[in-house]
Amino acid sequence: MAGRQNAQSPYYERISNPQGSGEMRGVTVLISMPSDGDSKTVCAAAVWRQQDPAPQTHQVGLPTHMPAQPAAAGAGAGAGARSVRRGKKLRKWIGLFICLVFAIVLGLKAPDLLTSEHQQDDEDKRVHVYTLYPKYTSVPIKMTQIRRTLLERDLKRLGKASVMGSSGRQNLSASFAVHGNIYPDGLYYMTLLLGSPPKLYFLDMDTGSDLTWLQCDAPCRNCAIGPHGLYNPRKAKMVDCRTPVCARVQQGGAYECNGGVKQCDYDVEYADGSATMGVLMEDTLTVFLSNGSRSQTKAIIGCGYDQQGTLAKSPASVDGVIGLSSSKVALPAQLAEKGIIKNVIGHCLAGGSNSGGYLFFGDELVPSWGMTWTPMMGKPEMLGYQASLQSIRYGGEALMLNVDDTDLMKSTSSIMFDSGTSFTYLVPQAYASVLSAVEMQAKKSGLLRIKSDTTLPYCWRGPSPFQSVTDVHKYFKTLTLDFGGRNWFATGSTLDLSPEGYLIVSTQGNVCLGILDASGASLEVKNIIGDISMRGYLVVYDNVRDRIGWIRRNCHIRPTKPSSPVLSKATSLFA
Repeated sequence: MAGRQNAQSPYYERISNPQGSGEMRGVTVLISMPSDGDSKTVCAAAVWRQQDPAPQTHQVGLPTHMPAQPAAAGAGAGAGARSVRRGKKLRKWIGLFICLVFAIVLGLKAPDLLTSEHQQDDEDKRVHVYTLYPKYTSVPIKMTQIRRTLLERDLKRLGKASVMGSSGRQNLSASFAVHGNIYPDGLYYMTLLLGSPPKLYFLDMDTGSDLTWLQCDAPCRNCAIGPHGLYNPRKAKMVDCRTPVCARVQQGGAYECNGGVKQCDYDVEYADGSATMGVLMEDTLTVFLSNGSRSQTKAIIGCGYDQQGTLAKSPASVDGVIGLSSSKVALPAQLAEKGIIKNVIGHCLAGGSNSGGYLFFGDELVPSWGMTWTPMMGKPEMLGYQASLQSIRYGGEALMLNVDDTDLMKSTSSIMFDSGTSFTYLVPQAYASVLSAVEMQAKKSGLLRIKSDTTLPYCWRGPSPFQSVTDVHKYFKTLTLDFGGRNWFATGSTLDLSPEGYLIVSTQGNVCLGILDASGASLEVKNIIGDISMRGYLVVYDNVRDRIGWIRRNCHIRPTKPSSPVLSKATSLFA
């Protein structure tokens, strides 16, 4: 029967107390829910205690009136009392049995009931999550949800964003956390909030390139599996190829701007042979300022839908690259043009197992005292950060560079600070001198070269496996890069590289030289100071005064107080 039993069914009986007297002791109800179209069954049992000594029990499936048992005259009272006690025990056990059956049936039916009621809601939630984070991410969905929750919490804690235009003050700084290491990851990356609402991305910080770009669902033709999925430009604005910024990206080259779309395409190739191709977009960028506020502004970034080489290999550690050169296309220059910051960039890369560090835009967090400065070379034509290298010393002794040719001398004296390069590269003459000095020192210290370790070209084994670079201090000396600049009030500009600045410890416990021969790499600039040699220093690129500075810092500790503007201005007069 559909929905309920007929009243005449032998399994359905109305419970009543026709005498209208007595006390109801308990009620037990058993309900069986429908399954696959079967009708449900309702069963009930009730127990009554009458005021007279002869109790009656009305129970489903049992006769309504039990026949009275004759009792002996002499034992009437005792037998009656025992019968009452047995009746109570029987009713108790019957009630417990029915409750047990009810609990078992309910337990078996509960999962089906919950599934039938909430299956659609759970399915919608799963679809929602996978829509936001499709196949492009290798991060488990559970961890992705946790990361999104933490990001939303931080945004709420920091308050509502304020939009700043050209009227904003130019003495603020925007700070970013930096993660990564030299070995084994081989890169340092920062976090960027892009889009509306803001979404977090990891970008490889590169002072040697101009354009900031993210892997993009435009749709994507060739992308790697990144940590946060593909950037979706659906709320962004496509940059017109007739705008000046498009010509800057094309670097003066001939490019076509016709047709109905008029999008600004780009094609960037890096020194390692990797490349990215895409289109320029304008989207909302969120930055955290040193005065405690957040600023949202429009920024032009690349939507990379076709990656080649190492940029296309999965899984990828980052979602794209942030260009930090002095080009007007670079992100800091865009913020400076809007009046949010000054075009000054600073980064502090930590060493050790924890690594990490911090990055900032603007000059407010530049130390007022103790910085070593050297002029940038080739400004404004050169967009990278190059300086004039005068000499190299190891342990205080000058190294012979053996350079006679004028062109070779010029290439040796120019060196570029490049955070997008993991290791330090020198032209063959300079590299040979450094290698010879380090090899001689390793031999004096009793270290044995181990060729089976191919982490880097030159590795040495100690008396026991090294745990970190701090273990090799007593075996090696300081390498000094001298940038000159001596005069009557200054002692000169030198960058002292302790063993952490040019050595790493491999997974095999050997120490390896992190300075490489530039002839083995396709580098436009032959001498490069990579991340390994900038660890433990705050390095500042001042595009306002065209200078590069550095000072030793604990890069695990982010600066919290801005520098004094008066003191900074006074010290700049002697820099």
